[in-house]
This record gives sequence, C-alpha cells and structure tokens, in this order.
Amino acid sequence: MSRLAATTSGSDRLEATEVAEMREHLSFLRRYKDLLRLRLNAAEDLLVNGQREPSERGVCHHLLAKVERGVIEAAVQREPLRSDPAARARMLAGVIRLTADVGVLLAYLETLALVRSRAEAAAAFGEVVRRIDFESLSPTRLARLLQVLIATFVDHERIQVLFNLLATAPFRRAFDAAAATLPPEVTDAFAPLRAVHRRLLEDPAAPEAPTLLARGMEQVLSAPDPVLRAYPEGLRAGLLELALRPETPLALADRAAAALLATLPRAGRTYPRLALRRAAQLLERHADDRARVVLDDLHRTRQDVGAAVRWRAALDARRLGRVALAGELPARGRLAPAFWLDGQRPVWLRTAATPEAERLAAEARQQAALALPAVAPVVEHGVASAIPYVAVSGPGRPLVLDGATPFEVARGLLLAAAAARILRALALAGAALPDAAPERFLHAPPSTLVLADLDGVEWREPADAAALHAPLAVVLALALVPSAGVGALAPEIAAALARALTEPRELGDLISALDGAALRAARA
Repeated sequence: MSRLAATTSGSDRLEATEVAEMREHLSFLRRYKDLLRLRLNAAEDLLVNGQREPSERGVCHHLLAKVERGVIEAAVQREPLRSDPAARARMLAGVIRLTADVGVLLAYLETLALVRSRAEAAAAFGEVVRRIDFESLSPTRLARLLQVLIATFVDHERIQVLFNLLATAPFRRAFDAAAATLPPEVTDAFAPLRAVHRRLLEDPAAPEAPTLLARGMEQVLSAPDPVLRAYPEGLRAGLLELALRPETPLALADRAAAALLATLPRAGRTYPRLALRRAAQLLERHADDRARVVLDDLHRTRQDVGAAVRWRAALDARRLGRVALAGELPARGRLAPAFWLDGQRPVWLRTAATPEAERLAAEARQQAALALPAVAPVVEHGVASAIPYVAVSGPGRPLVLDGATPFEVARGLLLAAAAARILRALALAGAALPDAAPERFLHAPPSTLVLADLDGVEWREPADAAALHAPLAVVLALALVPSAGVGALAPEIAAALARALTEPRELGDLISALDGAALRAARA
C-alpha cells in the first residue's frame, strides 16, 4: 500500500521518489475519476487533471483518502464495471495500492480469479495475503479469503498455500476461531488439512478424528512425487510417520512409503525406525516380498540395525505358518526358539506328530482360553506341511536343569513358589497337567517364571486338578531348591519347609512355606 495514502507523517513537501509515486496515483485517478465519482476541490482537480505538479503532502494525502471502501464498492456495483470482470480487475488493481481495507483486497482477489491465469491470480494472492491482519479478520471475511483460495488454486498447489498460511500463528488462531462458522465447502476443503498440519507440526498428540486425518493425508499425498520429495525433511518424515500409523488406511501408507521413505537421510534414527515400521506393516499383511525389499535396502546402508538382520533371516528360514524357526530343536523339552513374522517378535514353538493335530489344537485353544497372567499367550497355531504346531510368546528361555541345582537357595525358593502359584492358578481354572517338568516353564532372570508348554493339559474339576498338582509342585521345588542351602535356614523355618515338601496337603500350604523360607533366606 502507498505510504502517501497510509499516513501524513513526514515533511510538508514530497520527496522526489514520492512525487514519482504520486504521479502514478494521479494517472489512475484521472482514468477512473468518473467511475469512482470522486468529489474534488479546486486544488485536487488541478492535480488529477495534470495541471499542477504534486508537492504538498497534506493535499496529496487528503486526495488519496477519498478513495475509500464505500466509494469503491459503489463503483464496482455500477456499470460498466459490474458486468465487466476484466475492467473491474484492472480498476481494483490500482485501488489496492491506495487502501489496505480487507474488503477491497478480497474483492480484488475474487475478481482476479475470474479473469486472469492461475499463475497471475496465485501471485496476487500471495501479495494480498501479506497485507492482511488476520488477528482482526472477521469469520465472514476469512471465509471469503478461503473461497478465493479454492477458486485460485487446485490440488497440491492449494495444499502448499494453506500450509504456508498455517505456518503463521495469527492465521492459525483466526482459522480455529472461525472453524465452526465456515461454509460447508470451505470446511470440507480445509478442515482435513488443518488436522494434518496440527498433528504434524504443532501437536503430535492432538486428538484428531481418524477419518478427518485420513482425508487430509489423502489430499496431501495426492501431490506428484517431485512435490512430495521437495518438502522439508521434517515434514516428509512426519507425513510418513503419520501414514504408517495403524489407523491410517493401507492405500495411504503404501503411497507415502513409496514416495517418501527413500528420500530420508540414512544417518540418524529416523530412517531405520520408519523403515522397520514399514517392514513390520508389510509382514503383518503377509506382503513378504515387499518387506524383504525394505529390509534389504535398510541393511545395505545401515548394517548396525540388528532387527533388520533378524527379520530378514526369518524370512529365509523354514516356516510353519507365519512362524519361522530360529534355531535347532531343543535337546530337552518341547519348546523350540522361533520368530513370529506377523508380530516381529521371538516366540516359542511346540510341534507334534501329524496324528496329534486335533489334540494340539485343543491344547492351544485351552491355553488361550485360560488367560492367566503367568501362562504364555498363544500367538498362532495350526497345521503346516502336515506338522501341527502352536507358538507362544513369553520372556526368557526354557528352564532346563542339568542335574546340579542352578540357583542359590533364596532364588530357588522364589522360583519354586512362583511355579506352585502357576499350578494353583491352573487348578482353580480347571486345568490339570500330567507333570511339572522344568522345561515347561520359561525363566527370565532373576525370578520371572511363565508356563509356556501345556502339552497333555486336560480339563478337570478344580479340586481334582489341585490334588494332582500338589505333588508335582513338590517335585519341582525339590529340583529348584538346593538341599544344602535349606540347612542354613532357621531351624523352625527349615522344619516347616521340610514338612511342606514331604507331606503336601494342598498347594496353599506349600506356597506359604516356600514364601516364608524365601523371605528369610533373602535376609541371611
């Protein structure tokens, strides 16, 4: 906007540059004075008609101030400007040099969108937006501005313009304040993009509606690949991370990964983290060949990422269903190390002979139905290559005892108590095991114990199951607790423990004795 029109500050006489500027304004007024119907005094008339050179600041400012919003709005509503958008645009192009009124600026943009090329309209839009004070913009005028944006820009250009506007806090505040009152077509066009911008660049924890985010992501990702790849690195990484979230439609995840994953710098944590997330997504969808490509690309440039090596090896390993064997069959017990491709995590695999398929499936269903805290959850079961199998997830490794007691007395007592609790919980749920071999349990130091192998489990009445489990718990406790260490306990504690181990009446008594001994052994 012209400084001459905006303020009277300065010396009384115009400077040379201001004289040149005023001559341009006078040329405009001379052309449009009749359409604007300006009321000029004698001095102003001489200036406009070119009979006097502009020199006095006050006179020039007074003249330019007459080109105000009411005069302009009246002019564009009269013929010939009303029915001639091109003429109206030419007149308004001169007017906006004299006024910063938002209504006039919007009228110019609205007219320009009708008659000029998209490139010209876009350039004018950027120039006008820089002059708008969004803090004082009414919701109605903001809606008009956004409608002009819709008319002027299409597809990815519209997205880039809106993102540029959202980069300024005043516009964000104005948009959010007016959101509830915006016309439906404006809300439909911009609310999804606002949600994406808020989640990506303002508040990653913003509670945006998944459907709204998905629509915004679809609009952003509709841009050509070169446009997406030209976004700043932080925006590219944010878009990809958002696209790879579980709630994002798979088509958008595929689009984002195809366009953006390869553009991320290989150094740092962002690329390997998102590459693994993408590979995990593909593995879960059983798109193994595509996951293999992602993992190979990751390993080629980041050999320090161990997960890529493990996942890639699992893809090439022998499989039962979606479970890949990860080592040799166990020398003792039935649990073999494996890797669950769909969940990308280590699991333990138990198999059986082909005729035992129905039994193994029933045991897997029973194990899943128990839903007890210290019983390993089933992740998958079935028959593959005529081999029945069940895979479970749990911490640690099978508890293999090779003769000598592997634990000091306090640790052995804690593990024995934990095993007895598991057996009691099973019994209360009506499940009975034929034995309590240590290899059925997974042990994670120092004292976590999880029952993983339910081979031979049967449904029984809880009392019957408890009676069966009590002697089994004693046998396991004797294997876990070093007899030499028991002698170091206080005599009354050692005697109570000995009675519980030789005359087990019920699991509750055994657990109490083991707990008491463990607590005192830990203090010794």
